[in-house]
Amino acid sequence: MRRDIKILQLIALTFLVAAQAQRSLGDAPVNPAKATYLRYCSACHGESGKGDGVVSHLMRPKPTDLTKLAKENKGEFPYARTMRVIDGREAVRAHGDPDMPVWGEIFQVEDGMTLNRQATVRGKLMLIVDHLCSIQVK
Repeated sequence: MRRDIKILQLIALTFLVAAQAQRSLGDAPVNPAKATYLRYCSACHGESGKGDGVVSHLMRPKPTDLTKLAKENKGEFPYARTMRVIDGREAVRAHGDPDMPVWGEIFQVEDGMTLNRQATVRGKLMLIVDHLCSIQVK
């Protein structure tokens, strides 16, 4: 029960931080992949993806540095695996308890379950993964 409350608190805080970040962007043109990442992931993983988000200090274990995914995979970005991790189809041992939001499920709740909504969910996941691919260190 306590773990469920902690997860809900982290998700709520994530959405609050994302909403604030979105407001602060104002009318500046933003890459849709980066905007989606900032909205759903930056509170934990940080704006730069290095695991230094505003709530990261509250988390054990610390959020992953997402800029090193390709480096840790022999120089090739693990696109399909990253999709599976984000949408919850593949657990990540480094997360310990599954405290990372299962975004596939959350997006489905936000968007409903029609075929069009399933495409929207997949699109959001792909935008996030595209952004992660773009921020990999060499």
